[in-house]
Amino acid sequence: MDLLIKSFNRPYYLDRCIQSIYLNSAQPNFKIKILDDGTPQKYLDKIKGKYPDIEIYHSEFYAKKVAYTEKGCAPKTNKIPINLWLKAASEATDYFVLLEDDMWFVESFDLNDLKIKSTKDKLLFVKLFWLGNNKLIQCKTQTLKETIVVFEPDLYIKNPGLYKFVFYKYDCFKIRKILKALKIHTFNRALSYYSIYSTAAVMFKKEYFLTLWNDHGNEVDEGLQLYNAVKYLNTNATKIAFAHTKTEIVKTGFLSSATNQFKNYQNVQMDMFLFNKTLNDAWLNVSFDVMQNYPNDLCSLQIESILERVNSQDLRVSEWKKWVNCFKNQFQSFGCKTE
Repeated sequence: MDLLIKSFNRPYYLDRCIQSIYLNSAQPNFKIKILDDGTPQKYLDKIKGKYPDIEIYHSEFYAKKVAYTEKGCAPKTNKIPINLWLKAASEATDYFVLLEDDMWFVESFDLNDLKIKSTKDKLLFVKLFWLGNNKLIQCKTQTLKETIVVFEPDLYIKNPGLYKFVFYKYDCFKIRKILKALKIHTFNRALSYYSIYSTAAVMFKKEYFLTLWNDHGNEVDEGLQLYNAVKYLNTNATKIAFAHTKTEIVKTGFLSSATNQFKNYQNVQMDMFLFNKTLNDAWLNVSFDVMQNYPNDLCSLQIESILERVNSQDLRVSEWKKWVNCFKNQFQSFGCKTE
């Protein structure tokens, strides 16, 4: 089975992600494919040297972005490598695992067993984590089958047209405001659709993943992907099922971000591109042990020490701590656990 890992300029997290796969996989019957969008080559060379069996693919924007990330600067283009992701998925095994570089396995897993169960139960995906938030796996019924839980999603609206009206497109003439006032559109109901959708930490059936990207227009539109998921479910409801692992077997990091997008917090001065270059170099020079504190997130004390050694006004430990708190609060605000 293929494991596809989206990667952008955080080789220290990517290293941890790959190590966790080899550490926890019950069988060696997998192929790791890195889908990279802007990690400077010297870091990728170290990754490849450490894990010679992996495959690394560059996006069409790779060269332009690396010209900036290798200097610790934000690229001038913020285009998303959708073509790279979809090409990799279309060429992947019928079931494949999709991860991001800041995710890692924390429990043993057997991909062959997951594939057999998924094929037998006609699963579209198996969620591997949900941040301790049951609102992201809302279900009407659930059946425990050894290591996975097969469930029927509990969705307020299954008709694609009505879903589009209530939750997706019609946010004009105060329509959305009225729907919220009438408690037709609620945040909890909107979250329920993440029971049939996820961006990563999932074992996907290839056909379903590709369907989610229909009509994408070279833009990442999560609302459109949720709408496509509802359409697929509406057409194939009697022939498909969804599942999640019995326990969360993947964790994700909250100590950095690949970019500053949506994370420029008020009264917090922290540039993630400069921050990542600093940690990247520390990792390259073997002064940052990314497995320390595993299976929990990276060691904060190590990061503090790295920042203190750099001694830059642009990378103050106090500002980084404030940034981390703000980042975690984004997820905690709707019920996710970040520890």
